Amino acid sequence: MLTRALIPHLGMAERCRKTARRVGNQSGQALVFVTIALVPLIGMIGLVADLGHAYYGQRALQASADAAALAGASKLPDTTQALATAKQYGTTKGAKNAPANIANVSELISTRCATSMPGCFPHNVLSVNETAPVKTSFLRLFGVDTINVHARSTACGPCGGREADIVLIFDRTLSMCMDFQGNYDSNCTKLKNARSGMLTLLGSLDPVFDRVALVTLPPASSAGAACSTPPFDVYNDQSAVWLLVSLTNKYQLPNHQLDTNSKLVSTINCLPAQSDTAYANAIEAAQAEIDKNGRAKVGHYIVFFTDGAANTGPTYYAKSSPYRQQPCHQGVTSAAAAKAKGTTVYSIGYTLSGQGGYANRCLAQSYDGPDESPSITAFQALQQIASNSNTFFNQPALASLNTIFSTVAAQITGPRLIPDTTP
Repeated sequence: MLTRALIPHLGMAERCRKTARRVGNQSGQALVFVTIALVPLIGMIGLVADLGHAYYGQRALQASADAAALAGASKLPDTTQALATAKQYGTTKGAKNAPANIANVSELISTRCATSMPGCFPHNVLSVNETAPVKTSFLRLFGVDTINVHARSTACGPCGGREADIVLIFDRTLSMCMDFQGNYDSNCTKLKNARSGMLTLLGSLDPVFDRVALVTLPPASSAGAACSTPPFDVYNDQSAVWLLVSLTNKYQLPNHQLDTNSKLVSTINCLPAQSDTAYANAIEAAQAEIDKNGRAKVGHYIVFFTDGAANTGPTYYAKSSPYRQQPCHQGVTSAAAAKAKGTTVYSIGYTLSGQGGYANRCLAQSYDGPDESPSITAFQALQQIASNSNTFFNQPALASLNTIFSTVAAQITGPRLIPDTTP
């Protein structure tokens, strides 16, 4: 017989059993709701995964475009070589930076002239545009098979992006007013070509970053006689001035046009030709200016231009001195001392095969003396004067030097990525 005290507990138990039955009946409904909720959740997970994969692909594409733009711009102003080099470093099949996870890349490479920067001869900017479809995984369930990604990169070169102290050595010897056969040229065509090349280099630099000095061979008889024809025996004057313009950033106007009134530009434009050729003292004068006024932690460069072999040396040296007996070898020795101090030396040989090959002969004592011993040619001397094969240039024909000097400027200043404002 149940006591009255147990009746309330039995009622509670019954209510619990009824509640459990109701919950069991609703469990199927909850499964439906969870299943419905999982559909957009899976879609979101797929979207995140595929967008992440697309972002990774875009970053790989951008890195490739940057590399291609910089590599290509480093070859400007030679547009043909710049375009070919950029393609080698791009993302198309077989290129050095082709991503393994992206196929069917469309690539467009172009060059142009940006007048807002120095060095436009003929082009100073290279752009790389790359697009590619990135395959999806989860989003295919929703009809999205690919996501298109795009990368664009633009670099300039030369564009003065790297600080440098540069000393130009200008050969303004009498042979610069002779033609390829050694006949006198009243127009001094070679001298004009050399001026044009050096001014092209100045136009390719940026005075915010780059300073330039000027040394000549032969030297001037005095500091105020840069534009006067030096005496033929000026090399023998110990007071002669090799450094005509100290390192300066005064050579361009604010619009990047050359400042023809600046001391550097006006001196290059006025130099007359005279006398024989001596390498060593000019190279030493260039390095002395770097030692005295070169900035710390800035690239130091000598750009040495000549149209022939060294064939003389100052008589204030002993007759047995290598400056007189081995003028080409001594030039190599003087350049080696500069390179040992960290200076990068460029050498540019112009018409070295001229005058029936006579311009290539390194002579001892005088213009009509015997060949140097041991034997060496001007071509070989300039190769050894240069820091490496990339800083030696030979231009055997009476052609414009602008391309060579612009290439030198591009190597010195280096390419750099720039914002691209073109649509």
